[in-house]
Amino acid sequence: MSLRGQTKSVAGAGATERMLVVTSGPVNLAISATAVEGILPPEEAGAKGPVMVREITYPVTNLAQKLGHSSAAGATDPRIILCGSRGAHRGFRVDQVLGLTEVAISLLSPLPPHFTGEERRWFKGYFLYHEGVALWADSDWLVAPDPGGGSLEPPADAARITVEHAKPAGEIIELEVVDAERTK
Repeated sequence: MSLRGQTKSVAGAGATERMLVVTSGPVNLAISATAVEGILPPEEAGAKGPVMVREITYPVTNLAQKLGHSSAAGATDPRIILCGSRGAHRGFRVDQVLGLTEVAISLLSPLPPHFTGEERRWFKGYFLYHEGVALWADSDWLVAPDPGGGSLEPPADAARITVEHAKPAGEIIELEVVDAERTK
């Protein structure tokens, strides 16, 4: 299985969007599968600075900090999610990968109207995920340079990660389908 799936149909659910759901700080964030290029295992998640995988350099940012939060204290399963969109690439350190899910398009909700600021650029919407919600991140915003963050050009000493360690995301997580019906 690969994360590179497009929006598709699942029997009984209609059109769906495949997403990787992660937790970073207090936030559950869903990243479109088409933007996920790989997941680094825990032993590589501590890499400092940018990483290079398959000759692509990924500047690494703590996702919780990008969202204005701090990481969960004592995260036991940190990962680096490698993302790309429109030729730009970034890596994000997350506290935990919650899973790969397909969400029925009918269950994706836009942000409520009281969200009027920058968050409209950050998130495409949200959906119910287990006992809470997951915010659906805008892929272009994710990989864009941080304001005032300087150049994304990699330094010559970027950590090189071997292909064996940078597993395609579909190899380490299972698919879950979030159905259009919810039981109480």
